[in-house]
Amino acid sequence: MKQHQNIKNPFDFAQGKQISKFLKFMFFLFLSAFLILNIFFSQIISPLYYKFVNNNRNSAISFLQKIKVLPEYQKILEMNNDIYGPTVKAEIFAQENGKKDLINNLEQQLIISPKSRDILYSLYQLYLTEGDKNQANDYLKRAKEVDPTVGL
Repeated sequence: MKQHQNIKNPFDFAQGKQISKFLKFMFFLFLSAFLILNIFFSQIISPLYYKFVNNNRNSAISFLQKIKVLPEYQKILEMNNDIYGPTVKAEIFAQENGKKDLINNLEQQLIISPKSRDILYSLYQLYLTEGDKNQANDYLKRAKEVDPTVGL
């Protein structure tokens, strides 16, 4: 009979209780982490949500500027046009239109003085922020031809 004492009894549930305690501990740990993160992020999001829900025009415009590339943008824009009026779209694109107007003005000034280092470098920076790297690099190259210390 002593020979059989070393063989584990398949019906011994004591080992399973240890695994069960470990799983309970891990579940409690993950649940606690989830709740803490949920509370943390709810405190960050709530001020913006509060402004948006309470029809704060500036927060709605800021929100719409950030979601312009999403497919739902047009639907949300129409909803905000109903709330705030048709000038919302103009305000959303005001910053972009301002950059385009500035680029046009600088290019007109460049016609008058084609060797202006400051105008060339400004156009480089504007095109770079617009994402047109080829055009930006062209203006940087032209600015460096005028003044090799540009951009250092």
